[in-house]
Formats: sequence, structure tokens, C-alpha cells
Amino acid sequence: MRKSKAVTTLVMLTLVAGPLFAAEGDDKAFGQFQQILAGIDNRKFAPIQAAIDQADLGNRILSSRTIEPAARKVLNENFWQIIEESFLQNLPPANSKIEAQLVDFAFENGKGQAGIRFNQPNYEYAYQVFELRYDSRSRLKIVDWFDTSKGMMFSAEIGEGLVILMPTKAATQKQISIKNPSDLELFQVTEIFKAARDRQPARYFQIYDEFSEDLRREPFIAKNAVFLALASKDTDRFVQALDIFAEVFAQDPKFALAMSDLLVRTQRYEESYESLQRFHADFSLQEGAIPARLSALALALGRIEDAEKYAVEATEDEPTLELGWWSLLRARARAEDHPGSIEALSYLENNFGHRLDEAKLRRDKFQGFASLVSSEAFKEWRNGRN
Repeated sequence: MRKSKAVTTLVMLTLVAGPLFAAEGDDKAFGQFQQILAGIDNRKFAPIQAAIDQADLGNRILSSRTIEPAARKVLNENFWQIIEESFLQNLPPANSKIEAQLVDFAFENGKGQAGIRFNQPNYEYAYQVFELRYDSRSRLKIVDWFDTSKGMMFSAEIGEGLVILMPTKAATQKQISIKNPSDLELFQVTEIFKAARDRQPARYFQIYDEFSEDLRREPFIAKNAVFLALASKDTDRFVQALDIFAEVFAQDPKFALAMSDLLVRTQRYEESYESLQRFHADFSLQEGAIPARLSALALALGRIEDAEKYAVEATEDEPTLELGWWSLLRARARAEDHPGSIEALSYLENNFGHRLDEAKLRRDKFQGFASLVSSEAFKEWRNGRN
């Protein structure tokens, strides 16, 4: 494989702005991170490159997996091309109008973290959490970052791409947990690595169909099966692959947000709710979108007390997030808590420019609004604001 093709192949595998909080810690570090955030928003790599220590990130990538010498050479000779294209491909498309919102920043004693949220369609969210440090000249440096859509650190993602860039039987054996695999099994896994590398769903599933159940449950194989089936819009494949993916990663909170989104697509709301709870319990950021979504799922499952609990959490953690207040309104309306509903209605009108009269709420067709707009509490509130 020519080097330029190898780099392009690896990159294919690694597929607003104002903060909503008072920054904790070092104002200088916070100011420097604004340059990084601007680069993310504008899809410009220069501010990110300036903040990355090549030797530091390179060592993290190479220590994350058993990587063949030829693949190491590709990384060393094409480091910035690989990092730039991989970084930018992990962001929403520039024409998507999905901005990066800084939702958390804490920095103390020369190190800290920053959390960015991407608000995607259909109330789905993706996050990147950056590990940060100062160098010897007090310049802010990115150590590494976690991407919830990938379920792994960026360095591990690049390392995984390097593993399958030039797979050999010896290297393949180190990546699977099956003891004493046969030569045929090693050959099959090596071939499926190549199919994943080249983004060839048809070839991937041709090999996958010949696998034993144990091989299908290998984490790399299970993960790629569900995402390749989704990308190729193969519904039957997706449903079957999701069953295995959900079992293999059931206790891994790193994949729990992505799994929750996937489970919703197949209307498995109970499992989606449980997965999102696991993610929420493990997640290091304090913001409103995840509890607001938990509130919506709880409400769909008829768990009204939980729905209000998570909605209150969303409005307390992120008062400027409109979704949190809609979650609170729906939870309280469903519980027929009319005074509490009036509180949420007032906040939505006062802070988000809505006029929530009877006609508008009835058009919403949410079950709890019919009782709310018929109540004396609502009529008195609406008359008082007209």
C-alpha cells in the first residue's frame, strides 16, 4: 500500500460558542481555550495543532494498542495530516450549522478539563471532553480528548485505526480475546479488519456471516457491525447487530450515550433509558441536556416522578437550556401539578420569547396540556399576562 493511500484510509476510519457557566480556576487558561473553541466552530485546525504536543499525543497513540512497525512509520511520517483530517472528520459537517457549545471548564494547578456539546437533530447530543495542561511556558496544551460518539479517547481511536491499517495474522491475534484461534479464524478476522478499514459493508458482512458467535461478540467486530449496518441503512442487519452490541457493551458507560441513541431508533425505550442513566452517572460534566433527555424518556415510560426529578436537575444545572424547561413543563403538566406548570410556563415566556396561550399548547397535542389549559390556575395566569 502506498503511504498516501494508507494515510487516507486511516483518516476515513476516524470518522455556540459562549459558555453557560462561570469558569472555574485559571482565567488565562480559559482565555486560551477560547481560541481552541473558535477553531472547532470554524473547522480550522491551526489553533488545535498549536495546542497539541506531538510527542505527547504520539506516545499515547502508540501505547494504546499493539501496532505494527509499518503502521507506526505511517503515523510518524504523516502525523499532522492524520491528526488534522481525523479531528475534523469527527466534527459535525461545516454546513450542518451544529455549533460547539462550551458547557464545562475547570482548571487548577496547571491541569484541568473542558467539555463541549454538539446539539444534534432529534434531541441527540455528542460531547467531547478535553484533558488539558500547561506546558513549561504556561501555554495551554491538549493532552487528549474523549468523544462520546466514538466511546473512546482520540488517541485510542487513532491507535485502533493503525491496528487495522496493515493487519497481519500475528497482530490480529493480539487484538482478539479468543484463546487459540484457528488459522481460518485469524484469516477471517484479518479480512474483516480490512473491510472495516476500507468501509466496505458488503464485504464486512459477507465475512461476518461466517463467524462463530464468539467472534461476532469481539468488541471491535460488534461495534463496527452496528455502525456499518446503520450507515448502509440495512435495517435487518442493524437490529441484529444492535442486539449483540447492546450485550457486549452493556456495562461500559463510555458507549452508553451512543447506545441509548441507537436503542431509541428501534423503540427500545426502557433499555435506552437505562443506558442513558449509566452514562449520566459516569459522565464528568454537569449540564442540562442529558437530564432533560432522561426526563423525556422517563415520561414516555410513565415514570412521572423521575421525569420531574431529571427535569428539575436540567433546569438547575443549565438554566439557559430551553429544552430543560420544556421537560419540566411536560413532567408537571402530566402530573397535573398546575402551580408547578405555571412556574415553567412563566420561565419559558420570560426568557425564550414564547407566548404560550391555550391554542398553542393544544396544538402541541401533549397529553398533559389538555388538563393544564382547562385549569383555573392556567386561565388566571394567562389573563394576568395579557
